Formats: sequence, structure tokens, C-alpha cells
Amino acid sequence: MLITSIRLNNYRNYSNILINPDSNINIITGPNGSGKTNILESVVVSSNTRSFRTNDDTSLIKHNEDYARIEVTADGTVYKIVLNKNGKSLFVNDEIITRTSNFIGRINAILFKPSDLEFFNSSPRERRKLIDLELGKINKNYLNALLKFNRLLKDKNRLLKENTVDDVYLNLINEQMAPAISILIQEREKFFSFVNSCISEIYRTVSNQNIEIKAVYRKNIDGDILNILNMNKEKDLNYHYAVMGPHHDDYYFLFNSHELSEVASQGQVRMTLISFKFALIRYINEICGIKPIILLDDVLSELDQENKRRLINFLPDDHQIIITDTDADSLMNVKKYKLIRLQGGLNG
Repeated sequence: MLITSIRLNNYRNYSNILINPDSNINIITGPNGSGKTNILESVVVSSNTRSFRTNDDTSLIKHNEDYARIEVTADGTVYKIVLNKNGKSLFVNDEIITRTSNFIGRINAILFKPSDLEFFNSSPRERRKLIDLELGKINKNYLNALLKFNRLLKDKNRLLKENTVDDVYLNLINEQMAPAISILIQEREKFFSFVNSCISEIYRTVSNQNIEIKAVYRKNIDGDILNILNMNKEKDLNYHYAVMGPHHDDYYFLFNSHELSEVASQGQVRMTLISFKFALIRYINEICGIKPIILLDDVLSELDQENKRRLINFLPDDHQIIITDTDADSLMNVKKYKLIRLQGGLNG
């Protein structure tokens, strides 16, 4: 996948800016406040239809403006998102896309950011969101199963809060849930199996430490799904919400057979997450033949010189990569790159 242009209008601090990234490594530099992260964020919004920094789309609109527009050209196709106070509109080659699920993932980008470290201390829900988002972008069956399950879960929880629960309706919801749950579990298992086939090798390369890393998928349902759902109806009724299902799944990492959080340093935790995301990139390439755009938002500044050098060397030559940093001079003596320099206080 290759982005040839990024145009922003009234987006964050930009009135108008056009960037034409190179096919491999691009480094965006500039002082703090010049809008480096805003550019990466716009690519993520083009991929996911939502920001990784806020749930409020209107905050993406430049102050005192009525709308914002993101226009990204990738592989010859123009993807456009227009935001205003009433919502957002999605376009592909000027054709409006009415279903968000038909837009998500057409541009595939994987983001590395300093706050990723919070991932290990966040809630299981936040960890599931990462997997659901990335698997949903490359697998329409997964995305449709997830949307169906979430819709049924909402109906089920609403039903369980009623004073009198219609048992026939509850059984019907469980019957409809089971196939969707089966797809979610199978695809998650498939993903983690792939991750474990390569994450240790990636970690050793980027960290120069001979450590075995394993991602452990902790699923909430194991066995006959419909039977388990029906067997737990009494618990559902007592707690007034669905106690069984993939919405309670989680995963964690082992570091030489010990739980990561108990034995790893902060630097080792950071390199584990970097390795996990590179395993995700390989998975996307394996499953659908797409080479995701790699976005590194001020990540290199968090690493010491040796880890920085190894990570730079590890960056693939056949992917487009966009890096933000305050200083390019200390970054790239190893590979060729295009420098995109932003000026502080300018709006594009």
C-alpha cells in the first residue's frame, strides 16, 4: 500500500497543507506544536474513521471553522473524510460511502506511539479494541461477526435488565449469538497462533536479547458455545448482564515463561509491544497480501541509541513508513529517507 498524497483542510492546526510522501521512509520534523502528530492522526482517521487521541470528531476541526477535510490518495484511489458539527461523510473517488464498515481498512496503517505502554495497564476492553480494530480491517467476516455480536449483546443486556425476562427471546438471542462468537474466537486464536510463531524472533532482532515472548489468549468461552450460553442463563438473570462471551476475553504476554509485567523492565516492555505490532504487520501481509503503512509517532525518542539503531535497521524496505521526530539528524545515518520539515506556528 502506498500513499502518494495527504491533503488537510481546516484540520487541527492546518488551514491547508499538502504532503507527498516517498514510497519508503519519510521523516516529519518540526518543533513541538507544529502539528507532526496531526498528520499521522489524519492517516489513522483515514484508515479507522476515528482518531486515536479523541472520541470527539468535532475537536479535529480547526478553531473557528465549520468543517475539516482529510483527503488521502493511496494506490491511485482518493479517500476523503469531511467532518462537521453534524457528523462525518466518507467518500471513495467522490462516491459517498454510507456504511462505515465499507470504508474501514481500505487504507491500512499501523501506528506506534509513546502512549502504547499504557496498553499493558489498561482494561481488557482496551486490549480487545486493538485486536478487534486490526482484525476487522482485514477480515470482513470478523468485522460482520463483531458488529452482529455487539448488536445482540446490547439487546441481551437490555432484556436482562427488565423486570420480567422473556425466556423464548433470550434463547433466540443466544442462538443468534453462537455463530458470531464462534467466528470471533476462531479468528482470535488464529491471530495469536501466528503472533507466537514470530514475536520472539522479532524481539531478539530489535532488542538483541535472547528472550522468549508468548502472547496468551484468555478466552471466556471454551467448548460448546450455545450450550455454555444457555447453562449460564441463571447467572445472566442474577447479574442483569451477559456473563459469558468474547466481550470478556483478554490476552497477556509471557516473558521467558513469566508474566511480562512482573519481570520486564520498562524498556523491555516497550520492545515487546513494538515486536507485537511488527508481528501484526506480518499477519496482515500474510492474510491479505497488504503491506500496511507504518506510522511511528515520536517513538524513536523513547529508545536508547542502540535500540534506536536496531529498530531503524529492522524497518522493512518494502513498506511505506512515516516517522515523526523533533530532530532527523540523530535518526537516520543508515537508510535513505525523505525529510518533511514543518515550521512552528504555521498553519500549512
